[in-house]
Amino acid sequence: MENNSRKSTLETYAKSWSEADTSKRLKLFEQCLSPDCVYTDPTSQVMGYEEFSGYMSELQRNVPGVAFVPTELQSHHDRSLMHWNMVDGEGKILSQGASYFLYGADGRLKQMTGFFDAA
Repeated sequence: MENNSRKSTLETYAKSWSEADTSKRLKLFEQCLSPDCVYTDPTSQVMGYEEFSGYMSELQRNVPGVAFVPTELQSHHDRSLMHWNMVDGEGKILSQGASYFLYGADGRLKQMTGFFDAA
């Protein structure tokens, strides 16, 4: 898979975190995530579109206007590492972290692992 394709997949993934409309978010998922995807971070682990969408909705309730802004991206083989800033609706940086991604054979994300200070 080419880096441009990975970048596009990750941009769609990042956009899905900010999408408040569940049906629109699920359409983004279909573009960038395998149906059997697994998301893991220091606070939880969710599997599949429904659980992951619920997790994102909860974050949006807690942090209105939340968005993830990539700051650095590295990719090789079927893996990517992205550093990011989590910002609120006014663009204020709330936290920084990194995410590790594993792609499936179809180019969509199969595993996403977030690293950040959970305190």
